[in-house]
Amino acid sequence: MNNEIKLAIIDDYFPNIKTGFRVAEFNWYMENINEVKIFSKNKDFNYLFDEYNFFFPQYKEKVEKIEIENIDQIMKISQYDIIYFVFLHNAYRDLKYINNYIKKPFIFTLYPGGLFILNDLESDRKLKDIFKSPYFNKVIVTQKITYDYLIDNNFIQKDKIEFIYGGVTNSPIFNKDKKIYKKDKKSFDICFVANKYKINDRSKGYDIFIDVCHKLIQKDKDIRFHVVGGFNIDDINVSKLGNNIKFYGTRNVDFFPEFYSEMDIMISPTRPFEIVKGGFDGFPTTCCVDAALNGTQVFTTDKLNLNTCFTDGKDICIINEDVDEIANKVMYYKNNLDLLYRLSLNTQNKFNEVFGLDNQMMKRMKVLNNAIQKND
Repeated sequence: MNNEIKLAIIDDYFPNIKTGFRVAEFNWYMENINEVKIFSKNKDFNYLFDEYNFFFPQYKEKVEKIEIENIDQIMKISQYDIIYFVFLHNAYRDLKYINNYIKKPFIFTLYPGGLFILNDLESDRKLKDIFKSPYFNKVIVTQKITYDYLIDNNFIQKDKIEFIYGGVTNSPIFNKDKKIYKKDKKSFDICFVANKYKINDRSKGYDIFIDVCHKLIQKDKDIRFHVVGGFNIDDINVSKLGNNIKFYGTRNVDFFPEFYSEMDIMISPTRPFEIVKGGFDGFPTTCCVDAALNGTQVFTTDKLNLNTCFTDGKDICIINEDVDEIANKVMYYKNNLDLLYRLSLNTQNKFNEVFGLDNQMMKRMKVLNNAIQKND
């Protein structure tokens, strides 16, 4: 690994510590590469930097606010060997500055989201503009559907794409002892963890989760339900669940080790193409990855058949949108705890194999190193 490269990262959301995958990835670069600078365009930078600095003071000199329209500040970026972005919107927004001022090779990760939409004219136009830049080096894709979309629509040649399945997460920072139902706790705990992007957001399947909760509470009063993220008591009537449901709001990464140590199952019935036609989540979501790495069994949908690594019933539970079927599967595992906790351990081990931080990051580091060698 060549840790002598000079890497500049430009991002619109960092240093918000609620973006766990960015924190994990960017911190890894700062820890393992000698010269890295994160240039943040976040309008709330000062407040967010203070919070980030509380958790990660060792990196404070490597994070800097930037006004991308300020040419003097832009020229500082040109001192670096290579530029890196995550998401389509970040790479496209600063493309003109790369082409006209910075003039250094760049790589970006084309995650789901970030204005990347399948079969959308505006999204396609932005991709084409990025790929025709003389400074474009490589795109990292994390889902097979993204890889196929770029190839099938002749956006780019295969040698310009690096397929690294899955995303970066904070593993293995979560190490709390797992609480076992009937041994360490009296309740069987099921959670739903997701951001809400708009009113009546169906993309994360919160409505399905609540329907499942209503089915389960009729079967067993020992079950408790937990909701973390943007969804709240006002989205759907949950009065019949009474004290069996709890809402936590949006939380920082330090909240989750203790939280997941109490959880038995996460239900994540995501739906593609709900927020916008052609928009989709990766499989599994980052929230699912964090839950699995903490020993919480993941029940998740996969309507686009994005799964390339996991086996249903062995190291993950694939569900559909049938509320009765989901509820019955939950009750099966609640009544067969040895099977549930054995499955959870298998899931934890498999997710750590696939999404382990160093495993994911060494692949990305290889892409960066190859880009530097190419331009030497």
